[in-house]
Amino acid sequence: MRNLLTVPHSSHLLLIALLGIFLTHQPVAHAQKRSATVMEKLDKDGDGTISRKEWRKKNIFNDVDLDKDGSVSLDELKQRFGEKEAEAGNAVDLPDPVSMAAIRRAKYDDVAHLKSRGLFETGLKPAWPDDVSCRGIDEWYGQDYSPKRPKESYHGGIDLPAPFGTPVLAIMDGEVVALYEGKKNPRGIEVVLRHTPEESGIPLYIYSRYTHFDSMPKLTIGQRIKMGEVIGETGNSGVQGCELKGIPCMRPRRPVTHFDILYSINKKYYDTGTVLIPFEVHWMDPTALYRKQPPFDSFSMRALADSDKKVSISYLLNNGQLYPPDTKMIWPYSCSKR
Repeated sequence: MRNLLTVPHSSHLLLIALLGIFLTHQPVAHAQKRSATVMEKLDKDGDGTISRKEWRKKNIFNDVDLDKDGSVSLDELKQRFGEKEAEAGNAVDLPDPVSMAAIRRAKYDDVAHLKSRGLFETGLKPAWPDDVSCRGIDEWYGQDYSPKRPKESYHGGIDLPAPFGTPVLAIMDGEVVALYEGKKNPRGIEVVLRHTPEESGIPLYIYSRYTHFDSMPKLTIGQRIKMGEVIGETGNSGVQGCELKGIPCMRPRRPVTHFDILYSINKKYYDTGTVLIPFEVHWMDPTALYRKQPPFDSFSMRALADSDKKVSISYLLNNGQLYPPDTKMIWPYSCSKR
């Protein structure tokens, strides 16, 4: 393999790669003077701004060009990198740095931010009536993935295995706020729904996220979704860890829906283009949602007595019957009578 530095224009290639990492992920630390460095590298005509032509990563240009004047200024770069607070009147505001790090989970993000926002095991377990069969969890919330990863890592949701093509259901009424193809992402094809307090009956803005769909669902951003509506089909899309490391994978990922919940008291959110980050966001064990009343935070859930950690799950039967009949939320798969 040739050394990258011997490839013509390799400095440009390195800059593109670094710029993509910096601007897509916006790390909490190491942000100082980053904007000045990018400006120096990309402002080829020396006019103090970066035009679309000079910009390398075209797909995020519009996100960085806050005032939509067709060029990126140093102030706009500083806001993107978190070196400067967003000014009143700008079209784009950004979540706090801890929220960015906790949900983005880039390799340089401090795992302490994940834990501070609730990503750790709670011990909650779903429970259904004895005469009902529902799809269960095979990899639980907060499961320690550190032995399989290059750094300390925890499972941000639950995995619900099901055969290819099994319909995945919207757990509540809501709005489609993000759709991601995830071609180079472990999460694969992803749908994000946003549920208001009026829709959930809970005084929070709740985000339900579903990944690994077999194909991109026929949904559109802003589309209203009803509880129980099919939002896609179970698949196994997403890059596996072995693929990311360039190692041949011995077997494909099983067909599964990875299901997770984020929540906030703040109604605002920010879409980086690859991940949606609510302002003042926290992780929630998805099983905790079905308690239907506060508290929902992972610290409180972990502190529950073992006898209180079995949570009765509301569900939709495959004959269309809801249990309980007045529920505002259901499991992501339909259930059946035994």
